[in-house]
Amino acid sequence: MMSAQEENANETQELHIRNSVEDPHPPPEDVVDHQQEQKIHNNKTSIFCSSWIHIIYISIFSVIGVTSRAFIGRLFGGDCDPHHAVKDWLYPLSHRICVTTNGQTEQYGGALFIDLPDNMFGSFIIGFFTGHSSEWPAIPFLKHDHPLQGEQGLHLGIRTALCGSLTTFSSWNSQMVLMMDGTANPYLGTQVVSASFGFVIGLQVSIVSFRAGRTLSAWFQNRNNPHLFDSNLTRTASELRACNNHCYWLSPVALVFSIFVLIALYIWGDVYWGISYYRELWIACLMSPFGTIARWKLSTLNGKWSKYPWFPLGTWLANFTGSILSAALTAIAYLNIVNGEGGTTV
Repeated sequence: MMSAQEENANETQELHIRNSVEDPHPPPEDVVDHQQEQKIHNNKTSIFCSSWIHIIYISIFSVIGVTSRAFIGRLFGGDCDPHHAVKDWLYPLSHRICVTTNGQTEQYGGALFIDLPDNMFGSFIIGFFTGHSSEWPAIPFLKHDHPLQGEQGLHLGIRTALCGSLTTFSSWNSQMVLMMDGTANPYLGTQVVSASFGFVIGLQVSIVSFRAGRTLSAWFQNRNNPHLFDSNLTRTASELRACNNHCYWLSPVALVFSIFVLIALYIWGDVYWGISYYRELWIACLMSPFGTIARWKLSTLNGKWSKYPWFPLGTWLANFTGSILSAALTAIAYLNIVNGEGGTTV
């Protein structure tokens, strides 16, 4: 039992502490309201700027992904068909590397579909930048406190836009269906066995490439950030070096300028050289950001299906819609080829 003097001493001490913590001259209510409104406004402005930075990065890397996919596809087999080869600066090399085929020529081997190298490379990049843990630094070959580790727009652009534009499910699926049908190939006819192997090979190669990317990512993390394997330090807990405002805007501005130059070169190849392939490229570059942004927004639905939370609903919707559009456009292109003027078959 405490004595009365001890109780009075404790009450006096608590009152002194309370008075020292409380501000003896609190600001007026209108000042507090103004400060809260200013804080809310700053948060909204920050979110708005961040969203636009994300959209800019996604648009940039979607163009890079489309370009990479187009030229990788040509390099490994797209130019081996003399009827569809593009006679430009890449042709002397690309027409000699006939690894893949679109399944609509005299060349056998449609199981190694035309976009297989793109899916391999894209899956590898996804694994490399995803890593084994979301708590690891986003860019494996940089130190954990490098300024680019805090560039969320850059990370989103690489993982969502670059890899999403480089890899393809819809074109792969369309080629396998065309091979099974056989109507589009007057030389080999129906290729059910090759198409079946194409589905298996495409799936297995993507999985292996993804795991190879994660393994290389772990090697880089162990080399550049060994503390990740020795302590509980996480990416969110680690201190990142601040990036100045000019650095924050420099990288997207430089990338945007490069993309404009790239598209201008495609237009030049279309107009000056008269190569229709480059017309397809610059149109695809202009359209790719819309599809990539739509895929990014749909990905927010992943895990939102209450009955099946494990099901990636947004990704499935993106792939399903892309497959439908790809099949429709392939059918239209095929009809334009087989039907001449007056509806006669060519």
